[in-house]
Amino acid sequence: MQVIAENIAKSFGINTIFSDINFKISKGEKIGLVGVNGSGKTTLLRILLDPSYADSGLIRFDTGLKVGYVEQGFGAIKDETIWEFMLRACPEILVLREKLERLEETISSGNEEVLNDYGKATARYEHLDGYNYEITIKKVLLGLAFPEDMWQDNALNLSGGQKTRLMLASALVSSPDFLILDEPTNHLDIKMMEWLEGYLRDYKGGLILVSHDRAFLDNVTTRILEMEKGKLKSFPGNYTKYLVQKEIQTKTQEAAYNAQQEYIADTEAYIRKFKAGIKSKMARGRQSQLDRLERIDAPVYNEEFNLRLPPAPESGEKVLSIEYLTVGYGEKVLAKDITLEVRKGEKIALLGANGTGKTTLLRTILGETDSISGRSKLGSRVQVGYFSQSYERLNPKQTLLDNFLTEYGFTEERTRSMLGGMLFHGDDVFKEIGTLSGGQKARLVLLKLVLDGANFLVLDEPTNHLDILAKETVEAALALFDGTILVVSHDRYLVNDIADRIWEIEDKKIYDYKGDYDYYLNEKSKRSQVGVNNKNIEQKVEKKIVEKVTTDTTSKKAAQRKYSPQELAKLLGKIELSIREQEAMKSILEREMEDPNNHLDAENSVRMAAEHKVFEDKLAELMEKWELLMEAQESLNE
Repeated sequence: MQVIAENIAKSFGINTIFSDINFKISKGEKIGLVGVNGSGKTTLLRILLDPSYADSGLIRFDTGLKVGYVEQGFGAIKDETIWEFMLRACPEILVLREKLERLEETISSGNEEVLNDYGKATARYEHLDGYNYEITIKKVLLGLAFPEDMWQDNALNLSGGQKTRLMLASALVSSPDFLILDEPTNHLDIKMMEWLEGYLRDYKGGLILVSHDRAFLDNVTTRILEMEKGKLKSFPGNYTKYLVQKEIQTKTQEAAYNAQQEYIADTEAYIRKFKAGIKSKMARGRQSQLDRLERIDAPVYNEEFNLRLPPAPESGEKVLSIEYLTVGYGEKVLAKDITLEVRKGEKIALLGANGTGKTTLLRTILGETDSISGRSKLGSRVQVGYFSQSYERLNPKQTLLDNFLTEYGFTEERTRSMLGGMLFHGDDVFKEIGTLSGGQKARLVLLKLVLDGANFLVLDEPTNHLDILAKETVEAALALFDGTILVVSHDRYLVNDIADRIWEIEDKKIYDYKGDYDYYLNEKSKRSQVGVNNKNIEQKVEKKIVEKVTTDTTSKKAAQRKYSPQELAKLLGKIELSIREQEAMKSILEREMEDPNNHLDAENSVRMAAEHKVFEDKLAELMEKWELLMEAQESLNE
């Protein structure tokens, strides 16, 4: 067992967020914490990090358990390079390295206390995977889209999204026994999310995460904890299995509740009828039974907003024509020579890594940003409805009511009714838009799409900031829409549900996959450039040959030097430590190579073979150095 929570409760004023929360997380469990926005998920995570934040209850962690989490804000980032920041992720590894170096200088003395200290330090260093520390840092940085040419950049100069990813990277490599992650997929594109899924699946410690990304929950979690109306329920399996169990549980509870309510109504009718007559004793008995009856709670049905897109007005068959279009800003080209056509009724998902130009392409198509060259043209009678990530159509200084009254001129009664359908009730309509959450703003823009009556929806991350229930509502509306859609989204469930064509921006080009998401994945896999990978491997091998020749020359020159016994002992200790590190990393790779599942992808097989060759070459080089130093030591002893 790693974490135990007992009778946790939290209130804000008279509002109880949750009470009597109990759960246990065992080593290696991957827990997904789900619930609608405002149900208390983030509050519960905060209590795990700071048990004193709870009003009552107890949080117990295993003794010595190291917890990793992504800090709110960026206070931990200093005036240093990305690489320097990542090296500080696990300070204990750095301290142990210094200690091992100091001990290696005196270990040749044979002092028993020194040998014991060295053994303990080595065991702890191996437990923290210190031999693989830099390898892990590189793997995590590359997986979270920090290429090697960025590692010497100043971390303070990163964007907010990049800083969030860097904090996540730091948490992953800090050698935690238990990870707490709140929306870890924010600011990640699909490729990064898939990488993170694989990393967390292989992670040996315990994990609890909050996420609205259903595909991510499906691919990572082994159990779901659901926060609903202040109570916590546990469901084994991933998110999809949770949905099946939840539906069965809800139907069962509804049937039991209805049956009990019918029994209660019949019993109360009997009591009213006979409480003063000859059967009054029996009526009192029935009342006693009713008083002792354990009442079944009514099933919880969360309030959903109402989103029904009207029938799309007629348009020409050709909705959008793009001819030799190049987009970007200034002299920076993001995508070039795009020639595509959109037909009426198509539903297209635009995919690509962060920064590849998806939003720029949308804005260029809509005429909000000038193209570098080429052109795009909307078809006859095409009416565009645009959902922007930055919510430009919402004046932050206006109230909800004023914003809609001004733009649409409806009566206040009708406006209040429409806003109520999007879950803005009572005095909510007098809130300034600037004070709303991202999810609330998204609901307002979606309402405007309904009122616009467009036949071509251009949507830039429409489900960002929405909880899972709200995402499902949006997906259902888009799936039923009979017009044309061009959507940018990292939500794989949404893309799976609505897209019948995929555009992907990669290497400044757009690849057009005329099929659904599964077709795209299949075709993209076929497009794996084995030839390019082989070329990269050849370049790596050539580089290693050059390095080996240089190292050999350096080693021979070093062997010709005259060393003192102390110098030789120190150098030998360092070489032996390096050999152990390389052997450990080679052993890990060999275990991966033994797994047949890792050879389903030809590209992955080629990569592993190339890495194995690099390790073998490095070990051969280190052994040659060690032998030269041993010869030098023997000559001193003669």
